Order: sequence, then structure tokens, then C-alpha cells
Amino acid sequence: MSEPSNDILVWQPMNTAPKDAVPVLLFCPGLKGHACREIVVGVWQFDANRRTFGYWVSDVGALDNGFAETGPWIEYHELHPERWAPLPPPPDIK
Repeated sequence: MSEPSNDILVWQPMNTAPKDAVPVLLFCPGLKGHACREIVVGVWQFDANRRTFGYWVSDVGALDNGFAETGPWIEYHELHPERWAPLPPPPDIK
């Protein structure tokens, strides 16, 4: 059994989130369905045609009937993250 990690997840304000196609955890209050307590993996999608020059997308898929299907990176009208955190490293499996 591995030692417990001392790493603590720290949620940060959205104005500090990376906008360079790096996947991060997004906390999206009000997101419907079982999306792990309103937390999804998302990435900033650059779009020069928008006033904000982009938008957040997630691979969560369709959020219907309380179930989440995985799918391509999709923009959701309900995906309005209020906080972000870096993804933890994958487990060290030996």
C-alpha cells in the first residue's frame, strides 16, 4: 500500500486559470446530473470571434437524467466554472 499524499487540492479563482489547452478541474455550481459534485475536467477553447476570446469546454458529455456520458470536448451553456484546480498526477503504479 502506498503512503498517503500530503498534496492538498487548492481551488483557485478563474482569472488565474491557464488558457493554454491544459486540462484542469472545474468547479461549476449548478451543473445538473451526477457530474461528481459539480466538478468536471475542462479546458479553455480559444475563439477569436468571441468577445471573451474563448470559452470553457468539458468532456463530460450529455448530462441527461442524472447520468453523464463521456464524449468529445463540448461547450455547455450550463458550464460556468467559478473555481479551478490543477489535475492531480496519476497514481504511481508499480
